[in-house]
Amino acid sequence: MAKQREIKFRDRGYVLEGQRGNLTFALYNDNSKEALEEQTYYVVVRHKEIESLGFTTAGYRHFTLAAAKEFCQKIAAREIDPEALLVEFAAEDMAKEQAAIREVTERAKQFQKRLDAKGLKYTDLLELEVLAHSLGDMGHHILLGYERGEGWPSGT
Repeated sequence: MAKQREIKFRDRGYVLEGQRGNLTFALYNDNSKEALEEQTYYVVVRHKEIESLGFTTAGYRHFTLAAAKEFCQKIAAREIDPEALLVEFAAEDMAKEQAAIREVTERAKQFQKRLDAKGLKYTDLLELEVLAHSLGDMGHHILLGYERGEGWPSGT
């Protein structure tokens, strides 16, 4: 395969933009990291006519400036298939979601154990929360005082 012309990127202030055919490439500086030894970038690819062919690497892949430019060059040369990349990103999203579900489920199990130790069901707790909120701030403080041994307010 013949070597393709290098994509020229122009500085647009907060983004470097380049174009090849129907594709526009934007390189954004990733400012989300506190301490950066080397600047990293994520890439946004847009197709002029077909919006669904656009994608971003934000949250998935970060590059040095040279690597980001090379990544764009490979997409323009069709060495990287954007659809395959989107399938990879979807798989990563699914794995992250499953990990989050496992973590929250474990916390829910631990909470359920504490409820069981107190002889409560979760629905009992929800009912009690509704009743507690209906007391308002004054009722909340009266109950806290009672729990601390201060008794009920005088005159009641």
